[in-house]
Amino acid sequence: MIYVQIPEKHDAMGFLALAKSGTPVYCLAGNIYGVRADHIKILKRKRIPFKKLDAKNIHLPKSSLAA
Repeated sequence: MIYVQIPEKHDAMGFLALAKSGTPVYCLAGNIYGVRADHIKILKRKRIPFKKLDAKNIHLPKSSLAA
């Protein structure tokens, strides 16, 4: 999984483009998305700016079912 952050100004258009792809997108806080390689191509084709993030620095939410 690749994690990207889309600037606030382009977040709505970026998310819409990702969501329309038909492949699941993982949404996290701070305009961060977990995407696949084909999503990167979509963002580039639509000229939506994004920044790739290092997966080690992403804090995933903990499940409320985990005890």
